[in-house]
Amino acid sequence: MIRRALLHFFLPFSLITPSLAQRTTKNRDLPITSQAPIQVELLAALDVGKLSPGASVFAKARVDWNQPNCHLRAGSMVVGHVVDLEKRSKLNKGSSLTVAFDHADCDGHISPLPLTLFALIAVPHVDEGIPLADTGARFGAASSNPHFGMGRSTAPAPPPVNSKDDMSVRGNSVEDKTPKVIQAGQVIGLKKVTLSVGTGPDGASVLSSLKDNIRLEGATQLILMPQSSIVVRPGPALEAKSDSPALGSESPSPALAPAPAPPPPPPPPPEIDETSICTTSCSTVPTETSTVSANASLSISAALFGFSPHDSREFSAFDYESTVTYLDSQNLLFTYDPHKLRQRFPAGIRTESMRTIRAVLLDPATLKVKKIVDWQVQGEGQFIWHGASGQILVHLGHHLRLLDSDLNVVRETSIPGQLVFVSTSPSGEFVAVGTLHERHTATMHAELAHDTHIEPEEDIDIRLFDQNFELLLTSRQTSALPPPVLSDTGEVRVNSTGRNRWRIREFRWDRTEHTIANLTSACRPDLATPLTGSVFLVGCSDSPLQNWYRLIRLDGHPILTGKGSSDEIEQSSSSTNQNDVAVRVVRAHSSRARGQTFKKQDLKEQEISVYRVSDGKRLFFSLNPDVSLAEQSFALSPDGAQLAILSGINISLYTVAKATQ
Repeated sequence: MIRRALLHFFLPFSLITPSLAQRTTKNRDLPITSQAPIQVELLAALDVGKLSPGASVFAKARVDWNQPNCHLRAGSMVVGHVVDLEKRSKLNKGSSLTVAFDHADCDGHISPLPLTLFALIAVPHVDEGIPLADTGARFGAASSNPHFGMGRSTAPAPPPVNSKDDMSVRGNSVEDKTPKVIQAGQVIGLKKVTLSVGTGPDGASVLSSLKDNIRLEGATQLILMPQSSIVVRPGPALEAKSDSPALGSESPSPALAPAPAPPPPPPPPPEIDETSICTTSCSTVPTETSTVSANASLSISAALFGFSPHDSREFSAFDYESTVTYLDSQNLLFTYDPHKLRQRFPAGIRTESMRTIRAVLLDPATLKVKKIVDWQVQGEGQFIWHGASGQILVHLGHHLRLLDSDLNVVRETSIPGQLVFVSTSPSGEFVAVGTLHERHTATMHAELAHDTHIEPEEDIDIRLFDQNFELLLTSRQTSALPPPVLSDTGEVRVNSTGRNRWRIREFRWDRTEHTIANLTSACRPDLATPLTGSVFLVGCSDSPLQNWYRLIRLDGHPILTGKGSSDEIEQSSSSTNQNDVAVRVVRAHSSRARGQTFKKQDLKEQEISVYRVSDGKRLFFSLNPDVSLAEQSFALSPDGAQLAILSGINISLYTVAKATQ
């Protein structure tokens, strides 16, 4: 991963200040001089063949930058325009692009800021964020000792990990190949493209190519300098060099020929993904189709409560129109959207909707109704999560409320803005709440959406609470990153270590770090922590095409491995105890790419199984062609003896037989 750090610069152009070198620091909020470089990355590709003079160019700052009249936070916009260009033609095989940057989002206000393109780095950059425990120190915390030394937390100490169980021994981080020294006019990662710094009109820089139209991909890194800091001196023009000598050029004499380079070392043997190999105390998901599906012990039609699912529309993901949740062994909660008229309220640049959710509390022994209440829920996303034992978290109005098994409010905290996500640890000990922090003005937001054809990136303010809603720390991340995944001792993160290689790590609240596993996946794995001491992974392979899932322990050893297939479009897990886990697999009638939209009629069946955590043994199996389009459509009782499944409009209860060892 290329780290977001200030680069060193070597300047053959004369500058007002003697040196621009800035060393990397862990705290990127430190003020720096007005002559310091600004590191930005393009928000959208620039293709000379599709541009015209005057077209806007948008980039975002990768690190904080300060000068007396402009404070530029990481993620803020830097705006430029195409001054001139020359496209490839029959008479001219090359092309050129003259670009200038002249405005920036300084503390929320678009202000004039003349900047010159100084260097270009076309090396892929992936912003994978910073662990909560690290960013909490940067953005402020609730106390002087925010990292869980306050005596309030009852979370267990980090489990010891034997060095022989640490699966990081074969994993190495990807080296940052970006040069430590960047020279004026340097172009890294693009062949036969040169950059002439500040030689265009009004301090613009000129990119030139001897062949084809210039194209800069989105996320290309640009190094910008204040125009006042650069004085261009005449010098030899930069020329693109061919990779091979020109025809007719003289070859070097044998006496001056360089010694032949030594043969390259043999490639290292392929790394083994040990999370895919079942050994002791692990099971492979059976692939036979002859398994007999369990019969329901109780069933009721949710239509009796007024439930009518809207299954005719197109879906990009399973939704939260209805949910099934065990509060405890005596209370089963079913919620659904009765599709009453939405109320819409202004929320900054956007609007937010308020919808009615009907909550029906059932007795799982008889499926008789115990209580019915209507809730006002903000937005269309997830609104209910597991809390501590016998409790649930519900997003009601602009509050996050902790409810007991009788739906009474135990405690609550306000949500200061539009809720983006809630992440809970398996025991409910920790809760991370993310709210939207709009990064741009309404005008800039509209301009970005129009020119880039994508929803502009925003900031997410994160607050981390304990189960008593005591604030532990605050943080901030970009909306492009997934929500944090919490364990009971820290945060679990996945980072790329190379092509199709990933590292799963736990960043603990005590500032220690533990590698859980190194694995292979053709796509970025999705993570979940359905129960303490384990991680549920969903990944994919490209040969053969299939989506796989695994449940692994925090020491990296697998509990359960499922090979999956190309027609599986979802694998999800759920648990309310430490002994068993339920897994749902939804299959389509034909292969579908990850993230591809679908309709109800595209789905073939849903398979739900219950596995014992100690050895991965399957305790229960159910197969139903009537697929629920709700994400939270199945729930395992806290004692593991009963499973509730929503299929179509029916709520069915199944007995889970406990297998003998």
